[in-house]
Amino acid sequence: MNNDTLKIFVKTAGIISSLYLFLVGIAGMSSAIKRMGSEFAETVLTTTSDPFIALFIGIFATVLFQSSSTTTSLIVGMVSSGSLTIASSIPMIMGANIGTTVTNTIVSVGHINKGTEFKRAFAASTVHDFFNIMAVIIVFPIEMIFHPLQKTSEWFALKMFGKIENIEVLQAKSPIKLAVKSGSEFIQKFTFDNDIVYLVLSVFITFLMLYSIVKLLKSLVLKKIEGFFDQYIFNTALKAMAFGVIITIMVQSSSITTSLVVPLAGAGVLTLRQIFPFTLGANIGTTVTALLAAITGTVSALVAAFSHLLFNITGIVIIYCIPVLRDIPLKCAEIISEQAVTKKYLPLLYLFFIFVLVPLCIIYFGRT
Repeated sequence: MNNDTLKIFVKTAGIISSLYLFLVGIAGMSSAIKRMGSEFAETVLTTTSDPFIALFIGIFATVLFQSSSTTTSLIVGMVSSGSLTIASSIPMIMGANIGTTVTNTIVSVGHINKGTEFKRAFAASTVHDFFNIMAVIIVFPIEMIFHPLQKTSEWFALKMFGKIENIEVLQAKSPIKLAVKSGSEFIQKFTFDNDIVYLVLSVFITFLMLYSIVKLLKSLVLKKIEGFFDQYIFNTALKAMAFGVIITIMVQSSSITTSLVVPLAGAGVLTLRQIFPFTLGANIGTTVTALLAAITGTVSALVAAFSHLLFNITGIVIIYCIPVLRDIPLKCAEIISEQAVTKKYLPLLYLFFIFVLVPLCIIYFGRT
């Protein structure tokens, strides 16, 4: 066995181990919340009972975690425990979609002193922002009035499992279920039956293992992909979108996928219109993490995770498939990047205003 083969074997084993511990963390978090009882559940439900505030909680939480996968996985765990309703989880998941775009926008700021290069890079990053904001503006009010995402996801769950409430996705005797349960019980022994410590430790393990999965997959996959991006991936919009889905599933991070193309845009290798469908594919690919997290939970958790997938598909169908709407994120990105070249403070002001100030103000004043 040569060194390259050994490295691949070790990294693959690391990914499998990290995935198992990630599921253990989610199961532990759900178990800890259940043990903490109705008082904790009521606090969460009160905080997120207003869907508009829940939307901005999703944005700000994802900015803090720097990962929509982490945010949505935690949301799924809370739904599984019963401390968060499906209806409250959907606006938070929508917010996570906006919050996740902060990473590639920050990456683009690294080109700020390079004129035209920065203009291209900043446009490539903010087009993702504007698309996700636009998707929320269109879909959020429709969901709040008619609940199509929730109803469709629940219909799907009913067809598969017969009912939604108090039903586990996996059977009690499933090997995966038993292995994950054993892992979470093992962790619980080290918390001396302190539910808060159990919850914090489970969240920490979930976050750490997701980070580990992303790092290992990135080193295993992306080096082989970067070389033929322009030649094979961006020939057509459909192919770019499909690769965006595949690569994001492989690295378990839409932030990494979208951040990867920002330098290529800055260098002029890829155009804004080539990058746009690729970032939309990343939106779909990132939903797989929450679906994985829901496997060891309840059907309600699966409904919340599936709603995330439906939301991203709906946004693409409504916005990208209609030429007039499709051009709006592109034009917004071009306008702000044009201004940012001459007004160096604009990117930092944009980041602070969209991702920090507005969410914090709405969360704070909405609760008072």
